Amino acid sequence: MQKNELPKATSCRSTAKSRLRSFHHGNLRQELIDAALAAPEIEGLSLRQLAASLGVTAAAAYRHFDSREDLLFEVARTGFNLLRQRFASAFDITVPPSDVQEARHRLSRLACAYLQFADDEPALWRLIFGAHAEAYRQKVNAEGEPDSYEYLPAALLGLYSQGVIPTAPSERDALFAWSAVHGAATLRSGRVPAALISIPELANEVAERVIRAMKHE
Repeated sequence: MQKNELPKATSCRSTAKSRLRSFHHGNLRQELIDAALAAPEIEGLSLRQLAASLGVTAAAAYRHFDSREDLLFEVARTGFNLLRQRFASAFDITVPPSDVQEARHRLSRLACAYLQFADDEPALWRLIFGAHAEAYRQKVNAEGEPDSYEYLPAALLGLYSQGVIPTAPSERDALFAWSAVHGAATLRSGRVPAALISIPELANEVAERVIRAMKHE
């Protein structure tokens, strides 16, 4: 009888250890952020829901985030940083365009980066450009790196410096250009079949229409 009981005790201890390990993640804070980033919808998530998905208690999650809003802010910070990295791959914001063609291509590549981000990270894109976008943007600390919102005005200024557009771009010009790209991303997301037009084609079309409008054609 004793021989039969030993495996049971060992099994119980193993189960207890397994449960204990589930409550001691190496970096629970980052795991909660990663779990939120992987969710199909981010804005409606709760800390309790994420904690349960990771096999930890809600109390453990609240040791890392005071509230759901604190978690969403950190997720939004990640989103803005990822978007800025995409923009940085489009062009070097610290270097002016070398010629007219490069100035045009910068706007097109920037639009492409934005559209591709919306396609690749739809839930994250909706979060950082949703109802609380401005609050998230104001709180994000980019630690000295260019803000993602600086790239579009820089691209438009490059068009002006190369003589592509006749007047220096204003805030209204930047808003118009961003609205065109953002609108294309919104309409494309779940509404326009992706097969109808590729992202590079759409980005180039939007960029050229923005340029024509700013040239007053």
